[in-house]
Formats: sequence, C-alpha cells, structure tokens
Amino acid sequence: MNPANPHDWLLKADRDLGLATHASQHTPEYPDLICYHCQQAAEKYLKSLVIHHGLLLRRTHDLEDLLDVLSPLQPTIVELFYEKARIINDYGVQIRYPDPMGDPSDADVLEALEAAEFFREFAFSIIVKP
Repeated sequence: MNPANPHDWLLKADRDLGLATHASQHTPEYPDLICYHCQQAAEKYLKSLVIHHGLLLRRTHDLEDLLDVLSPLQPTIVELFYEKARIINDYGVQIRYPDPMGDPSDADVLEALEAAEFFREFAFSIIVKP
C-alpha cells in the first residue's frame, strides 16, 4: 500500500468500518472496540481527502482538526460534519483505556456506525465519484 494514494486510505478505512460492522453484528459485547474502529475509519476517510487534495498530512487523531484542514477546499463541510466528528472523536484515543464511565451503550454504537458511514459517503463522493 502507498500512503500517498488516497484510494489506499479508503481501503484501510473500509476495513476498519467493515470490522466495526461485523463486530456489531457478531460480537456486540465489544462496544468499545466497535466505536474505536468507527473513529479510525472516519479518520482515514478524512485523511484520504487530505491526500487527494495534495495537502500535507499531519499526525492527528482529531477529526475536527482534519475537517478544519479540509474545509477551505470543501465548501460542503458545514456544522453537521463537526457534529458527526464530535460523536466519535473521543473513541480514537480515550476508549482504548479503562473508563470509569463504562462502555459505550448500544445507542452509542449505532451512532458511531452511522457517523463513520457518513464520512465514508463523503470521501467516496469526492474521490471515487459514482
């Protein structure tokens, strides 16, 4: 795989989302990992767009930062994108460690899957174009 190829980023993102979807159907007792892979998928979808636009890819797990980088080139990025990012942003780092608040709920898992799919559709509409 080539890290300079946006299609390779899409493939890696699809694998994260595919794993999250599979786990939600077959091992729902791992909601933390499902949500983690949703965040990872969204992060890679956004990074595929950074690469697609020829921008310098910085090391970050923050989806809002990635949206800030992309928004000057993608006028369709509106507040809804930031709302979706906030749903899953914390799952990229904090979810990997024990949390006194416990695991994400079933509703959180569904929301995370929907957010990841939202970013998938966005990236594919620009890079792959139906």
